Amino acid sequence: MKKNLCFVFGLCFFIQFLAAQNSNENASSFGTQVMVPRDVFIGDSGQIQYSFRTPVDFFSFADPSMIKDEVLSLNLSSNDFLENPDDCLVTKSVLVRNGVNYNLCITIIPWKTGTIKFKEFSLEKFCSGQKKNAQENVDFRIQLAPVTILSLVEKLEVNNLKSPQAPLLLPNTNYFLWIAGFLVAGFFSLSCIVLIRLPHILKKLKFLREQFELYRNAKRTKKKLSALLKKKIDDKDFCEKWQLAIREYLEFRFAVSFCSVPGKNVGAKIFDIMNGLAGEKVSEAIESLSCFFVRTDYIRFASGSIDSKLLPAETHQALFVKNEKKSMVVETCKIIDLLEKGE
Repeated sequence: MKKNLCFVFGLCFFIQFLAAQNSNENASSFGTQVMVPRDVFIGDSGQIQYSFRTPVDFFSFADPSMIKDEVLSLNLSSNDFLENPDDCLVTKSVLVRNGVNYNLCITIIPWKTGTIKFKEFSLEKFCSGQKKNAQENVDFRIQLAPVTILSLVEKLEVNNLKSPQAPLLLPNTNYFLWIAGFLVAGFFSLSCIVLIRLPHILKKLKFLREQFELYRNAKRTKKKLSALLKKKIDDKDFCEKWQLAIREYLEFRFAVSFCSVPGKNVGAKIFDIMNGLAGEKVSEAIESLSCFFVRTDYIRFASGSIDSKLLPAETHQALFVKNEKKSMVVETCKIIDLLEKGE
């Protein structure tokens, strides 16, 4: 009994060996199939990857223009291997080779849920561009396993349509939102910088305000001096108004009162305030200003005195000579500019 069973098993193994030998002529394939991604929904792009091993060189059947870096582009369409061509769209199909290992990659976009079934097709036929080849005895056939396309509605368990909602954003408002965001971020950054540098900024603003006030003081004084030349007043009144305008200017410029300083001591008072830091040109301007104070004091107080009758008259008389007032006003404006600008 045991001998008979052994004989039967041996006979079956021999028949299977002959069938396997015969299958080399038809080059039948047996491989593994996966779907990437595993869950594919309607309208999604999925890829069927079918891996197999065979000594058949499919690349030798193809046109060299179809091969690039061990990748053979195939012209598979829905009609070639789908039982129902309307089930999905084939967007790309390639055959990748690694020695005797092959990987058939077919990218599809399904148009229906449920099971998509495939019909058997000859791989060699599409590698050769459906042209007759030298190895007519090779017929490597592939039968892909059915794939299931899921329903997003069923997966999410949604049975009713949601009520319509208003758009979250008005049309064409994205740009305005981005611009507003950048403006807010810029304003925040600028505010932080201002807060950090606030003491320095306040100090700078105070300095600029002081400079502006000094500029206004100088401009106002020069305007007063120019107006003196146009007034119909005697020399004594001219000297009084000239001194008053210059004392007000000096008091604002140096923040020190000059009301009670004698005319001959005005220059010394300015040098004392500046602590000897005046340059050569500024020192000469201060000395000239001091001479003008002495000259105007003489005209104011020496009228009718014996000294005013001495010769030469241009030096001793208590009156301005021709064009002396105009020359003094012009020189005084230059002195003011030097005191404001320095050297």
